[in-house]
Amino acid sequence: MSLPGKVIIEQLELHAYHGWHKHEKEFGQAFAIDIEFEVDMAIEAASDQLQDALDYDAIVNTVRRLFVESHYKLVEAAAAALASGLLDQFARVDAVHLRIRKLKPPIPERIGAVGVDLRMTRDQLKSR
Repeated sequence: MSLPGKVIIEQLELHAYHGWHKHEKEFGQAFAIDIEFEVDMAIEAASDQLQDALDYDAIVNTVRRLFVESHYKLVEAAAAALASGLLDQFARVDAVHLRIRKLKPPIPERIGAVGVDLRMTRDQLKSR
């Protein structure tokens, strides 16, 4: 029996150096990342054992490494690289859905955040 579900991490804040403008590349900025992993939860639901579940700490550490250590001009490119890296790292995940927001975008108007929303499946990863 399968039990489709989602593992969710919301509002992970990281300082990274993605952006088009010189000051974004030099000083970086705050990003907020929401992550949803689509996964079959049948094993962990039946066993109720931590070792059968996806490890939240491992997910956060992987996101930090993939998102902060690389630099992209566009958030779209950073999102695609992150999604692909997460699917590579976590073989049980069928799809990853990311929402990445720049919390203080370099726009003179008052704005809460700007960003992208991307969903990538394992099949899309294979065809890249």
